[in-house]
Parts: sequence; C-alpha cells; structure tokens
Amino acid sequence: MVKINDGLIEDTIRSALAKSMNISSKDIKVKSFNGIVSMQGFVNVLAEKNKAEEIAYKVGGVKEVRNNITISLDGDTTDKELTDLVNSNLRNSVFKNRILSVTAKVSGGNVLLVGDVETERDRQIAISEANKTFGIRSVVSTINLASFKDDASLTNDVNMILMQSKINVNDISAIVIRGKVTLSGYAEKEEDINRLVTIIQSVPGIKEVNNKLKLHTIETGIS
Repeated sequence: MVKINDGLIEDTIRSALAKSMNISSKDIKVKSFNGIVSMQGFVNVLAEKNKAEEIAYKVGGVKEVRNNITISLDGDTTDKELTDLVNSNLRNSVFKNRILSVTAKVSGGNVLLVGDVETERDRQIAISEANKTFGIRSVVSTINLASFKDDASLTNDVNMILMQSKINVNDISAIVIRGKVTLSGYAEKEEDINRLVTIIQSVPGIKEVNNKLKLHTIETGIS
C-alpha cells in the first residue's frame, strides 16, 4: 500500500511558499494528514491566498487543500472605498485596454465583476487585478465573452495554437465542448503548462480552460 509522507509534504509546501511568496508566506501555517493539507494564517490580499493554495496543489501526494487562510482587513474601509480601489486597479492595469468595459461592485468585502471582454484570458486578467486589492474577501465574475464560435472551429483554433506554441505537445490533447477546453496528457515543464493555459485562454470564443495536464516527473510526498 502506498504510504503518504505528510512530513515531506509539509516541508515541501513550506519551502515552495517561501521561495515563491517570500515574506508574504511567513504567517501561513501548513499541516498535512494523509495527504489532506490544511492551510491557516493571514495574508494581505486574496491573490496571495489563492497563490498559496495553487502552490500546495502542485506538490505530489496532496489529495486536497483546505484553504482557511484569512485576508487581513482594515475595519475602517467601507464597501464604497473598496469599490473605488478595485475599479482603480482595473483602470490602471497594464492590460486596461483589454478590460475597458469591466467594472466592479463591492458588498461586504466581496467583489462582483460585470462587463464584456473578448477572450477568457481577458476575463482572468480582470479577476487577477481585482484579487490584488487590499481587503477583498472574494471575487465573483459575471463577465461575458463577446466572441462566439462553434466547437469544431474552436478545436481547430486551439490545435493550431498548440502547434505554433514552440512547446512539445506530442503527449497533449485538447477537447472542446460548448466552448470549454479540457487539456490532458503530459508536459515537460511547469512553465510549459502555464504557458499553454495562458495562450489557449487568449483564443477568442474559449469560455474556460480545464487544465488536467501533468508533468512527466514531479516532486512527491509519496513513499
């Protein structure tokens, strides 16, 4: 029977957090039991909470991540002030020309994004910019995609993008159903996986990318 090395999982996650998030990870506590990881502590922005969970899921042997990290809040900041801050982040983003029609409304520290964009990548950019706002608890997107193509056309577009990516995609397949792409198979590097997801999100008409890609070799907490 495969044995889960919880100590190795915890050490690997802590090391990855420190490397990727630096001082932002100092107040994050990590505990693993049979591969189920619990994360507690404090961070300043939602983007950091999401990043910590993403890092934990990349460690081999992790079955589930229970993210109980709390966002540090300034109790004197009103929803109107937070709304202004989020919209300011959107308008001052380096990608502002891609998310011009997106606006935010904050209630109870929770952000609702509305508007229209051309691609799924643009939608993810808007969510990411909102996540960077200090004091935000969560971000919900109701952003619409302006572009529409049938699945056959989208499949052709995605496969063309894969072939032009200069990444080894011989062991990768993409299936499009109702505008949603599922990527499966194996990639050589974590950077390749992130790059492929990003470029496919940029295909007009793609609504969502379900990333099931795995690395040929990964760190593991299984012994």
